[in-house]
Order: sequence, then C-alpha cells, then structure tokens
Amino acid sequence: MKQNEYQMVIYWSDEDQAYIVEVLELPGCMADGNTRQEALANAEVIIQEWIETARDLNRVVPAPQGRLLTISEAANRLGLSLAMVRRYCVEGKLSAQKIGRDWAIRQRDVERFAATPRHSGRPSLRYTRSLPIAQRVSEK
Repeated sequence: MKQNEYQMVIYWSDEDQAYIVEVLELPGCMADGNTRQEALANAEVIIQEWIETARDLNRVVPAPQGRLLTISEAANRLGLSLAMVRRYCVEGKLSAQKIGRDWAIRQRDVERFAATPRHSGRPSLRYTRSLPIAQRVSEK
C-alpha cells in the first residue's frame, strides 16, 4: 500500500491562517502549511508517520477507499439536485463527510446509493371512488 494512494482534501483555514490537509481514511491524520505545496509535503510525511505508528501499536491500517466526489459530481451521477444530495448527506441517507462548508462523498458510496431503490416524489395515496355529494347527503 502506497501512502500516495490516500485521498487528501486541502482547504484554507481562516482560524489557523494556513492551508490544512486532511487524510480522511486515516482518523486524525492532518497537516498544515503556509502554502498548498508545503501543506501537501507535510501531509506526505504525516501519512508515513501515521502508518508507522499504527503498525507499531498493532493497529489496523485502513486501505485507501477510493476517489472522493464533490456534491455537484454526486448530483450529476445520481441525477439529483445539489440541494437533494446535501439533504441526503445531512439526514445520513448518503454516507458523506463534512469538509469545510460542504460534503465529500466516496465514489463507491455514490454508486451504492445509486443502486438502492428509492421512493420518488410524495407518498402515493389510495383514493377510493367517493360518492357524489347528493348521495352522501341523502344517506344521512
């Protein structure tokens, strides 16, 4: 398993005044830097150290999980609106991770979700044929 197979998410943090890199498959694995390049270089070192530490502690090293999709990529794949995909993420119906202000969704989770039958629209109601008003009044 190569360390560069892990997907990294990079974003600017106003709070830290630095670029932050998160390696989502490795819990707690994060790095920062003054530039994107510095943050990514630091992340490569941190990934290696995270893996070495996990092995030293006889812990499982998670395998890379595959490509992460943005909300718009997931929406295009699923044929849904951005708002609907965000709603599914918030409600936990679509497995996703909150990254900054938006969500990152693993491609395999989008594929699994796409293969799952879902109800569309409002629930169907069974309408029975009602009697004309005149007949209902006369029966009372």
